[in-house]
Amino acid sequence: MKLVHTSDWHVGRTLYGEDLAAAHRQFFSFLTELVREEKVQAVMVSGDIFDRAIPSLESLEIVSQALAELTKLTAVILTPGNHDSAERLGFLAPYVHGNLYLRTSLTDITRPVEIAAAGETLRVWGLPYLNPDMVRTSLYDGALPAEEEAAAGGDGEDSLPRLPRSHEAVVAAAMRRVGKAQRHLPPVDHTMVMAHAFAVGGAASDSERDITVGTVQSVPLQLSERYGQIDPESSSGLAAPDYLALGHLHVPQKLHTDRSAGRYSGSPIAFSFSECHTPKSVVLLDTAAADLDPQLVPTPVFRPVGRIKDSFENLLTSPRYEDFTSYWLEITVTDPQRPAHLVTKLKRRFPKALAILHETSRASFEEQHRSLRANRYRPAALAKDFFKQARVGKELTESETRLVEEIYEQVREES
Repeated sequence: MKLVHTSDWHVGRTLYGEDLAAAHRQFFSFLTELVREEKVQAVMVSGDIFDRAIPSLESLEIVSQALAELTKLTAVILTPGNHDSAERLGFLAPYVHGNLYLRTSLTDITRPVEIAAAGETLRVWGLPYLNPDMVRTSLYDGALPAEEEAAAGGDGEDSLPRLPRSHEAVVAAAMRRVGKAQRHLPPVDHTMVMAHAFAVGGAASDSERDITVGTVQSVPLQLSERYGQIDPESSSGLAAPDYLALGHLHVPQKLHTDRSAGRYSGSPIAFSFSECHTPKSVVLLDTAAADLDPQLVPTPVFRPVGRIKDSFENLLTSPRYEDFTSYWLEITVTDPQRPAHLVTKLKRRFPKALAILHETSRASFEEQHRSLRANRYRPAALAKDFFKQARVGKELTESETRLVEEIYEQVREES
């Protein structure tokens, strides 16, 4: 049978304020046609269906229409990501008829989807995005080493026992549940796991939302194939999944472990200028081929995204930039002094430019980028860097730092 793995649709997202609804509609038309032409038996969507927990009416319409078309042709297995509201995503089910399988809650972890076609049976385990702060009590199973068991206890005598505050702990607990459920099911031809997480070794772009909880945001990929090694009974005799369909990172990439292969399909659309050299795609799998033969099928480009950097004069006159006049662009001007009418003149030549920057000096530019890279996943630290620069080197006080962190946590919870 043939399968498609995709993720990180982020319907409702904009690029520097530019509406991407038309790009999403183009992608869904492409995906529907691919499913039809390849006679695909299942589409696995590993999270971040929407860009916001409360999507707009237009976003709901785009996704519900796409799922209605796809489920006329094939099975669609859908799990929520860190941008989605799992509860609200579950409301899609009554409005989409056909082969839609939503795995949005903790109880769904032990309810695999089974697809039978072409004389084969495929079993797919769908893990929703697991926020440690939300699920480490519910997923607690007591299967921890003694030292971790002590560290995982509640905050007081009346507190409930809970898992350590990390993505690794909650994913491991989820996979232990999968392993226990797998032991009581008959063997099948192929087994796959869908997960939305930052796997160790993955390469990020500038457009993923920070998911750091505690001090570590990534999880070892081996957790998704060993069904939890802490409880030997749960993993004894179980083969590793044939494929790990991963979501969260927007750059297509493969990750290998000793026992199975995992892949990020990447986002089907570029959501930041850091992805301008990253071809966008979905993954096509064939269970009849050796190692499933994963193929990256390029998705259509609604409008190219690019970065250009040069002197003001060259940007305005050089013929080598002629091809960029229709791009969504990030433009960096390198003149020592800011040219007069910089934005007006550049927009005249590059009407689709979305970001126009002036690189004041090499030293300060590199320092800012080092800070951005170091703090990419810690917006609170990035905010502190900003206030230090805005206040001419004056550091935030301890009380000010706590206030920044409290506001950041509050915004994350409400977003």
